[in-house]
Amino acid sequence: MKLFQAASGRRLLVVVGVVLLAGLVAVSPVWAVEGRGGDQVVVGPDEVIDDDLYVAGGTVTIDGTVKGDVVAVGGQITINGTVEGDLIAAGQAVVIEGTVGDDARIAGQVLMLGANARVADDLIAAGLSVECKTASTAGGDLLFAGAQALLAGSVGEEVMGSMGSLELRGTVGRDVDVEVGGDEGAPSFVQFMPSPPVPMPVVQPGLTLADSARIAGKLTYESAAEGHISSAAQVAGGVIREEPAVDEEAAARAPGPGTVVLNHLRRLITLLLLGLVLIWAVPAWTRRLADTVQARPAPTFGWGIVAFLALVVVAIAILVVTIILAVIFGRLTLGGLVPLVLGLGLLADATLLLGFLIFTGYVAQITMSFLGGRWLLDRVQPSWAPGRVLPLVVGLILFVILTAIPLLGVVIGLIVTLLGLGALWIWGRTALFPVPAEPSPVS
Repeated sequence: MKLFQAASGRRLLVVVGVVLLAGLVAVSPVWAVEGRGGDQVVVGPDEVIDDDLYVAGGTVTIDGTVKGDVVAVGGQITINGTVEGDLIAAGQAVVIEGTVGDDARIAGQVLMLGANARVADDLIAAGLSVECKTASTAGGDLLFAGAQALLAGSVGEEVMGSMGSLELRGTVGRDVDVEVGGDEGAPSFVQFMPSPPVPMPVVQPGLTLADSARIAGKLTYESAAEGHISSAAQVAGGVIREEPAVDEEAAARAPGPGTVVLNHLRRLITLLLLGLVLIWAVPAWTRRLADTVQARPAPTFGWGIVAFLALVVVAIAILVVTIILAVIFGRLTLGGLVPLVLGLGLLADATLLLGFLIFTGYVAQITMSFLGGRWLLDRVQPSWAPGRVLPLVVGLILFVILTAIPLLGVVIGLIVTLLGLGALWIWGRTALFPVPAEPSPVS
């Protein structure tokens, strides 16, 4: 399935993100679907699933065979067996060590194709790091948007994407068309992220072609710096380097340093005032969310991805149901109900979106800042950590400073959003489905 042959490398960051999101949430309906969930979900090596598999969990491991598609979200997703259809996966870590019979669309912090990985068609990925180990195979195109990529395996057709760092050690069957960062490479924000459950490779800044690199077509890359291309590397169609375009109008419209500082100060005051209201009105709930993240950061991050995807699915479902009901009422000559149905559907979607924006834009940031301030004070002055106000103030100051840094702020904001959503998901699940207490042993 060659969907992206006409796309240029400079547009792929947007294209990949849109396609990946569409693949994650707009899965075609099927008549037979098997669903599984839990903290640990395992498809055993002797197990064969004849249907599509929809699964969500802290860790998801597929050692057996799925004859349909797999849609998986969680903390760590590992494919050791065979998926005969498409693989659609999002998690902190996605590892493919087995076979995917069609396309693989994956998103996460660390993405890896092991030495035994076989993806029959396209590999579409978005995240912090993607690694294709030696002897791994992607039969179609490889499209990636993210911070860094290490490609030591085989790609049957084209490589396209936008990334901070790219190192090519393997073979590419056709062209390579990428946008790569300059000498600064990928941002060094890894220490601020949750530790990945699988190792992340170290990729040198900019573009690197190792001695073993083989490109059957041409190499086109856009970068502010010359790539490091080994004399032993083979590029059959030649190398073309393009300078990044400079948007002079955007640079002229950029706010001055004083305006930037004032905007961040206003943001700090807004979060602080709302945070004081939050810890005064619902202190137990605020601490509960923070304690959940502190106790189980990786599973909480994975459940945050689940919560985000669930929100998108629910929003689309509300819209679809609203349209269907409006059509039905119109055909039944109950046209007077159509405006009511459309109004209620749009109101429900607007309420859902507003709740999401309020929680992610304020509550999640306040809660995670409170946790960060408490963690920092516990190591600097432990007697101050149990308080409410001081951890919040310290955490918010640190959060606003870090998120003011270009690119790093986007990454930290995303992490905070997913951790906050994950904590909310776990809290809601516990409130709706409480685990019964174990009976005391009878003496």
